[in-house]
Amino acid sequence: MPVQIAMPKLGLTMTEGLITEWKFKEGDSVKKGDVLFTLETEKVTYEVESPADGVLAKILICEGETVPVGAVVGYITQTGEKLPLPLAPETIAVGKERPTPGELSTETEFSAQTSPISEIEVSAPTDLRIRATPLAKKTARAYGIDLGGVKGSGSHGRIMLCDVEAWLQRQATVPTGIAQPDAAGGDRLVPFSSMRRAIARKMLASKLETAQTYMSLNADASKILECREALLSVIEAKHHVRITVTDIIMKITGAAIKEHPVINTRWTAEGVLFLKDVHMGMAMALEEGLIVPVIRNINDKSFSQISLERTRLIEKGKANKFMPDDISGSTFTVSAMGMFGIEQFTSNINVPECAILAVGTIIKKQVVVHDQAVIRPIMNVTLSYDHRVIDGAEAGKFLRTLKSYFQNPIQIFA
Repeated sequence: MPVQIAMPKLGLTMTEGLITEWKFKEGDSVKKGDVLFTLETEKVTYEVESPADGVLAKILICEGETVPVGAVVGYITQTGEKLPLPLAPETIAVGKERPTPGELSTETEFSAQTSPISEIEVSAPTDLRIRATPLAKKTARAYGIDLGGVKGSGSHGRIMLCDVEAWLQRQATVPTGIAQPDAAGGDRLVPFSSMRRAIARKMLASKLETAQTYMSLNADASKILECREALLSVIEAKHHVRITVTDIIMKITGAAIKEHPVINTRWTAEGVLFLKDVHMGMAMALEEGLIVPVIRNINDKSFSQISLERTRLIEKGKANKFMPDDISGSTFTVSAMGMFGIEQFTSNINVPECAILAVGTIIKKQVVVHDQAVIRPIMNVTLSYDHRVIDGAEAGKFLRTLKSYFQNPIQIFA
């Protein structure tokens, strides 16, 4: 019998997915394990493999469309096998417009003389209506474009966003306020990706929905560097990963948060939610934008476990293999910019968290110790916090503890 292709659930937080590309056309032969299509959630791109050998008989959800988890997006059949009518109800509800009374889509039309009422032969549809993705329709309305004059490149001639953009370039009609591409290829318009839209929403929410306030201090990083030097060869020999300063900073920060639970909170409509476990987010830059993978229960992990987890997450990010659960559920975030030589900066709170720590590079500076001018490796950290939840005094106490731990890391094991 026909095999349904469903929108997979990639993690506990995933509710829907956007199909970005079908790798096969209707009628193509596929094998189990072949990549059928790619999907996007807010910050994850994922390749969905074929669940069986056969023929990709029907594509129900076209490129550029978003559907809920579990929705049927297509069918695989064996040669000559027929599809049932009606197709899966959930696909009609989430993927297709229902016909109005008295109207029947040509995709489901059949002749009583040639086809039984319960099934149709798998064949290419000949829909005469204008078919376009929601994003293509929205863009066309914004640009005042008649889609009747746009040729679609999607499945069954469906008009995609790229088709609308190509039409705009051919007609040289770009809306006011958007740079028009010139003949030399200078300016160009890059459509927003799902990831960029998600980043924009979160950054705007961070500014609009929190009473964001900042506090900064310098700390002597001598002991952190000594700690790394002592652990480096041991962890590398045992686990084949190199511990970083960031690993140590995240571990120390988790310990300081445990001493100041108000830092690990959420603002809710009912009150302030104090979270028991510290799940450490680490801000990470990808080509497509910023993402925050999570090291869960960081206070329960050793330095070597943190190094292994960070390495695993970075490798997944580089390979574009993040799952939604890898990048959700953080309770506090550390953003380190030392690799760029940035001495001091502030970070936007990663909502719904209530605070984030920005860590600058370590620079040798002249400081006074016991009334003597000496050279020390100094590191600046800046706490951004939601003043609705965290008072200035509490933020100051947290930073004081953090500085003490930075300058004497052995304290976190006391």
